[in-house]
Amino acid sequence: MGNKIFYAIIAVIVIAFVAVFLVLNNSSSDPEQLSDSGYYPYTDKDPEELSGPTIDALDNEDYQFNQTPDEVSTAIEENDSQYVYYWSPTCSHCQEATPLLVDAFEQSGEDLIQLNILEYEEPWAEYEIEATPTLIYFEDGEEVERMTGNPGDVASYESFIAATSGE
Repeated sequence: MGNKIFYAIIAVIVIAFVAVFLVLNNSSSDPEQLSDSGYYPYTDKDPEELSGPTIDALDNEDYQFNQTPDEVSTAIEENDSQYVYYWSPTCSHCQEATPLLVDAFEQSGEDLIQLNILEYEEPWAEYEIEATPTLIYFEDGEEVERMTGNPGDVASYESFIAATSGE
């Protein structure tokens, strides 16, 4: 009788560990479970492919405009004008500049696309990105102007937007 109880307890423990493993494994592979908001713009990547800093930024309201490189290329080609912000979640200058940039864009009413170049390496060469953050203004599919680095204030971004948008 004692052995049966012992084996039953062991079986319950094993089943509990398997259940916990399955629950944790399934939630990490579901993109919408990575963030509290369900925001997941990296539609061409499996959640397991994302770096930790990118996952940490998913719920940050200043990084809710991300697109994939293909989506960015399409927007640049199809829109008369487009602002694209190249950033990395490991870049301290990006962490300081992004809230300023988002404020400036909210005030201007212009559209902003963000591209996380920690997750996508091709844009470094394709758009000749030398440092992050970099904001590029495209018109009719061609680069017109860029701003690299953290200007340190919203007014600098507002001036850039006004100068490039013709306002």
